[in-house]
Amino acid sequence: MTATVEIPAEFSDGTITIRTHQSSDVHPYFEAARESIAEVSRHLPWLHQEYAIEEARVWIEKTVRSLWKQQSEYHFAITDAITGTFLGGCGLDEVNWTNQTANLGYWVRTSRTRQGVATAASRLLVQFGFERLQLKRIDVVTSIENVPSERVAEKLNPSEKKYVKNRASTEGNTEDTIVFSLFPQDVP
Repeated sequence: MTATVEIPAEFSDGTITIRTHQSSDVHPYFEAARESIAEVSRHLPWLHQEYAIEEARVWIEKTVRSLWKQQSEYHFAITDAITGTFLGGCGLDEVNWTNQTANLGYWVRTSRTRQGVATAASRLLVQFGFERLQLKRIDVVTSIENVPSERVAEKLNPSEKKYVKNRASTEGNTEDTIVFSLFPQDVP
């Protein structure tokens, strides 16, 4: 079973908005990413010291043109609902339609961390996953060394939390992780 979701999609709580990426996001995305290299790169290897604007352009085109249409990943820009300022990104990936599961991820530009942005965006994303995609479980998988990400996951009120030793990452490394599992009944 797959769920068809129209593009563009946008969800807001009045403070934070998550929306499908637009071509006009390339420069704001790039600027937010470059601002955040020191903090984000150790947990998200795609953001490296030489991160270039062309990488941002390719990513946004990929999310808009293929991943949504393939129904394999759903990525959003996180913006300030009032000003439209680009704050970061979030998404559901590793979507498994057979088991109706996905992984949730997020990053927030350094100048806007510790302001509830990741938590608010993640809540909107969880709601999208359960209501629009009809998922049965959403996991937040984070390194045990990524304490800020762990705090965000805890605020989502997961039903399950488990420690996994030597979990393989998408980059081929292994690391100790914490998996927070959310189910539809976890959403207020």
